[in-house]
Amino acid sequence: MASVTDRGRFWEIKNSIWMLWVFLTFGFLNYISFFYVSYKVKQRKWFVAGILYSIPFILMMITADTALSDTWLDDVGTMSYIIGSIVSIIHVIKIRPEYLLRLDAKLSSGYKEKEIDHLKKTIAREYGAAPVMYKQPVFTSQPVDEEIKFNEVKELRVEQVVINETTEEELAKVPGIGGLFAKKIISTRSQENGFQSFNHFVEVLSVKPHLAEKIKPYLLFPEKEHVVASTNKTEGRVIDF
Repeated sequence: MASVTDRGRFWEIKNSIWMLWVFLTFGFLNYISFFYVSYKVKQRKWFVAGILYSIPFILMMITADTALSDTWLDDVGTMSYIIGSIVSIIHVIKIRPEYLLRLDAKLSSGYKEKEIDHLKKTIAREYGAAPVMYKQPVFTSQPVDEEIKFNEVKELRVEQVVINETTEEELAKVPGIGGLFAKKIISTRSQENGFQSFNHFVEVLSVKPHLAEKIKPYLLFPEKEHVVASTNKTEGRVIDF
């Protein structure tokens, strides 16, 4: 299968193991695959598909009762299983690229950190206390306050990137961007001969407001407008001797 993300073939194969519930059981436990991907990327449509694919399984279990064998219900259960198996095999192959792209976007959004922060706040409300944010201790001879400020500034500089000079790999590491959006940014940057400002960046890429606010602190743009204004002021100055 062709690669659909920037995380490599091994990552994609590892995150496609859920498909084995369909292939190894010949569609008998296909609904498990759809429940799994629905839970991982929060897609209701795949949860509904899991319910539909579980119906043939339920019918097979019902018709397995000896009291109901050799009846029309037995034939219905068998046919449902055969049809459901074939359809589910085609279905999992079709949704695999979308699932991998959604999972990639979810992992790039920093959802784990958000879940941990949410859990800390929930626990703090339950016990009536403020959440405690633990930091790794820094052992140094410098005063603690100065060292913390230095580390914060250094971390900010590492995370910021110059939009017209950065590489696709560096862009992909910016929270909220990820591999796919980084590719689009690099391609658009080439077409536009560079981004003139943050507003220009948002406009040509049609960035949604909530995403724009999230990524803005990490991107550095040229300040051509300020340079022009400063030049105009200098040219208009009159020196009186």
